[in-house]
Amino acid sequence: MAWATAVYLPSLAIALLSLSPLASGGNLFVDIFEVADEVSPAAKLTYAILFGTLVMSARVGGARRRLSISILIGVVSMALVVALIPEYWSRGFGIGLNGIRFDPLPTAIYLIGGFASGVVFSLSEARCLSRSQEPIPLQSPDD
Repeated sequence: MAWATAVYLPSLAIALLSLSPLASGGNLFVDIFEVADEVSPAAKLTYAILFGTLVMSARVGGARRRLSISILIGVVSMALVVALIPEYWSRGFGIGLNGIRFDPLPTAIYLIGGFASGVVFSLSEARCLSRSQEPIPLQSPDD
């Protein structure tokens, strides 16, 4: 869910603001998916790998499961992707969107996507952990 948030929330904002030539303005849902589909697989995978690696590193390093840690991981992961992915791998994302690596508006949109991704991850993780700690109902042998 965190990855989908990091991909589709910025795509929504980019479509709404017509920052991509793919956002025709006809149907918002179609525009969101076209913008998200245009984002290169390298950018999507790089974010997922960085986010997952940083989450696992934080857990191994003893960081507790906190919303602030997850948000920081989401923002840092997104900032690293924007900063480091080569232009030829960034079709429809960052520098591949308009030729400017740190264009203020798209960069802010991506960082907000990373922030929201951290929130979604933290909430999903908390829900999974609470489910795993619920007692299992006992069944009678006759069932």
